[in-house]
Amino acid sequence: MLRINRRTGKHGRPRTACGGYTRRELLEIGSLGALGLALPDLWRSSAKANTAPAIVRRTEGRAQACILIYLFGGPSQLDTWDMKPAAPADFRGEFKPIDTCVPGIQICEHFGQLAQHTDKLAIVRSMHHLHPRHGYGLYYMFTGREHARPDLDAAPAPDDHPSLGSIVARVQGPRADFPPAVTLPRWNRFLDLPNEYAGEVAGFLGKTYDPWLVRAEQGGTSFAVSGVELPDGMTFDRLAARRSLLNEFNGLLGRLADQEPCDQLDALYRQAMAIVTSPQARRAFNLNEEPDRLRELYGQEPFGQGVLLARRLVEAGATLVTVNWHDDGRDVKSPFWDTHKDNFSTLKNILIPPLDRALSALLIDLQERGLLETTLVVVMGEFGRTPRIGRVVMNSATNASGRDHWPHAYSVLLAGGGVRGGQVFGASDELAAHVKENGVTPPDLVATILHSLGIDPREQIIDRQGRSHSLASGRPVVELF
Repeated sequence: MLRINRRTGKHGRPRTACGGYTRRELLEIGSLGALGLALPDLWRSSAKANTAPAIVRRTEGRAQACILIYLFGGPSQLDTWDMKPAAPADFRGEFKPIDTCVPGIQICEHFGQLAQHTDKLAIVRSMHHLHPRHGYGLYYMFTGREHARPDLDAAPAPDDHPSLGSIVARVQGPRADFPPAVTLPRWNRFLDLPNEYAGEVAGFLGKTYDPWLVRAEQGGTSFAVSGVELPDGMTFDRLAARRSLLNEFNGLLGRLADQEPCDQLDALYRQAMAIVTSPQARRAFNLNEEPDRLRELYGQEPFGQGVLLARRLVEAGATLVTVNWHDDGRDVKSPFWDTHKDNFSTLKNILIPPLDRALSALLIDLQERGLLETTLVVVMGEFGRTPRIGRVVMNSATNASGRDHWPHAYSVLLAGGGVRGGQVFGASDELAAHVKENGVTPPDLVATILHSLGIDPREQIIDRQGRSHSLASGRPVVELF
């Protein structure tokens, strides 16, 4: 057993082998780590990273950062941003459209605050793909690639295509010693599934480029990066001594375990050290620094506070922050935005109010801080909902008051980052069932986000088998800018 003196950081060795340490001892050192990260677990679950530097041509994109708000479950297009008041009652539903600050643009009556900010929004009403399954849709929206396992709610795998956040982390790297990609407050999964969905992490790029996960605490109103806080009694001097010791063993590990992704682990440590040792980075996670008035403006519920944190992280140096819908603990048969039952009461009373409040506050806040022009905001889900209320397509739990999955026409919102506000792009038919003009696919949306961030989607990355892939296979929707 390896012995480390807690005062001096020096080590004792009962036996030596291979450079003075046994493999077991070196793995025990890894499990201690400078910050307590569990390295053996990372070794077992990581794929080797593509560590060759990326040469990325810049586009004319204006955004320096992106806040991606993900409405897990799939929001109904007919009950939010693509209403069809002239459709039959069993299609149009209970909600009424209202005029907005932009003449000719109407949205759902329950977005009363957001209606005052459509001059900042581009509403894309022509999103579409073919598969009505959560795992497929989520993977497609986050990676811009079709899922190799479309009929499964598959867990992340080493050969997956990388997520948007991981692509950004790979080609742009960190700004201001801050992780380039952050996800909060959870990975997307349903409460009755054993795993998260594939598509949110780095896949074949390796765990070095996984987004940092920031989990919610205290009922969702505060946040922390698990595993990078200084333990009680740990000083920065002692931390530096441990880092020096770890560097010594890194060289030994590289010789002892040639097949292990030691380069990834070292990169993870560097990112963790940057957060721990940077006062600015640590402060970014402290929502108590915000005035009560602003926290109230965003909403004192988990979603609103998460969106506020996203703005703070972008200011601190993150490039792409994903805000997933929080775990609201509702019925596993119709959770989150997956409104198989009680579609209208759930939207009106539970889902729309926090989104209306937080998204409106974010647009105001970014504009007042001079950040809206350089921060792209995207609001999306994996698909829409069935035009006919109660129609069963995918899930027999859909009842007469619900809408099932529908990928053939749905909506996303974009704002900032050079996007021209006050516009509607694309159109669905009279029932919001199929795209009528200017169709946009998930690969197009991924390419558009990269374009806004100044990244050429045609640039290439290499997978673990040495195959070359473009960053995105779609066409940027340049008409939005």
